[in-house]
Amino acid sequence: MGNLHEVEVWVPHRISGFFQMMNPKEKVPQSDISKIGSRGGGPALTAFGKTKITILPTDEEIGEDLINKFKVFLNGKENTSKAKTSCSVVNRMAHLLPKNANFLIEHHFDLPLGAGFGSSGAGALGIAYGLNDLFKIGLTPLEAAKYAHIAEVENKTGLGTVGGQFVGGLTIMIEPGYPFQYKKIPIPENIEIIIGSWGSINTKSILTNPNYKQLIHQVGKEAIKKMNEQFSLANYMKVCKFFLEKTELLERLELPILKNLIESLEKLPIIGASMTQLGKSVFCVCDKQISPQVVKVFNQYNPLSGTKIVKICNYGPKIKKK
Repeated sequence: MGNLHEVEVWVPHRISGFFQMMNPKEKVPQSDISKIGSRGGGPALTAFGKTKITILPTDEEIGEDLINKFKVFLNGKENTSKAKTSCSVVNRMAHLLPKNANFLIEHHFDLPLGAGFGSSGAGALGIAYGLNDLFKIGLTPLEAAKYAHIAEVENKTGLGTVGGQFVGGLTIMIEPGYPFQYKKIPIPENIEIIIGSWGSINTKSILTNPNYKQLIHQVGKEAIKKMNEQFSLANYMKVCKFFLEKTELLERLELPILKNLIESLEKLPIIGASMTQLGKSVFCVCDKQISPQVVKVFNQYNPLSGTKIVKICNYGPKIKKK
């Protein structure tokens, strides 16, 4: 079966260092789900979620009732049934696609899944951009991103990640939901981010827990107030640490290895280090001259996928045609 047409979309992974969930008592109508989201944020990274969509020949005998037929692969393995956020994007865009469209979606991620690096948001944006381009739907990039944001929200895989990935840079969402309202923090060229991960956290289990929701709403509110005092990289990292300490996530989730690593890193002349929200991962922001020392400390704690050095990605999704 030969490929008729394909597109590949690269979307930057992204870290959230702190966030404020919306007030749990504030109800948003299901008809306005795009308004759900969070304040807070962090940097887009020069590591990417790469989504390739290939249009396959249509089976004319399938029948006109079927809108589309597709499969989703994650890092080389067929995973359609579990890729709920990806499937939500397709299903929400189905009315824009030709009948009986038949296509293959392949996600490849540079960073670990479920570890606080925005993989689901990267995949969702990749699909929205890819389908829009392949089928000549005619959406603006912002309109395509709306489908990705809604898919994240309804599957509880993220609240504000898509907006930051759409924009690029180190962004702080100042209002929840779509359209994305944000401020960017300027970043010097010499800054690098070192990351390491010790596994995944089920984001949905946190975002649906009433106790966590209230806690993160309240601490996040304080964090936003502190962030507003000075939009700088140094203050951003201070606010991330404040959020981590006040929520006591390291203790509540029993992650002593992350706590010990952060304490070890803080003995170096870094800008700051904290936990990704939400994953069993640590990110450290420093001058590139310090990076070798930081990597050495990370390696002492044996991150599962190794220690990686990245920079802040100053752009959003990119379409790469074959």
